[in-house]
Amino acid sequence: MVSRVLSRSGTWVVLHGARLTSTGEDRVAVIVEPAHPSRIYPLLMSAYGLTERERDVTRFVLQGASTSQIATDMRVSAHTVQQHLKNIFDKTGVHSRRDLVAKVFFTHYEPRFRDNEKRVLVDKPVRGGPWPGHC
Repeated sequence: MVSRVLSRSGTWVVLHGARLTSTGEDRVAVIVEPAHPSRIYPLLMSAYGLTERERDVTRFVLQGASTSQIATDMRVSAHTVQQHLKNIFDKTGVHSRRDLVAKVFFTHYEPRFRDNEKRVLVDKPVRGGPWPGHC
């Protein structure tokens, strides 16, 4: 079993659980690890209720692609991209690409970045990205 969970500090963690029966007693092993951004992205898109195509458009927007670049890569018209963007904005509660990028970053990635900045200052190991100087 694998689950992704948002911690109290605002960082995402991945929980791995497995039933252990080799000792004759029922036991459970749990591993907790920081969630890599690539593991968080699908969860975030699902949480906002985005369709597969809306997720694709969102990924392109987060990478800084223009409407024409997105249309070319997705093999759709610019009008279709704009319609997907309208749906994405409605579902995420934002009004622009800039707002979308800010919402994703400040809600889901910035808390981890801040946590890692603090960890570096007190000589603790950083948790799975992003971390200062490596974004």
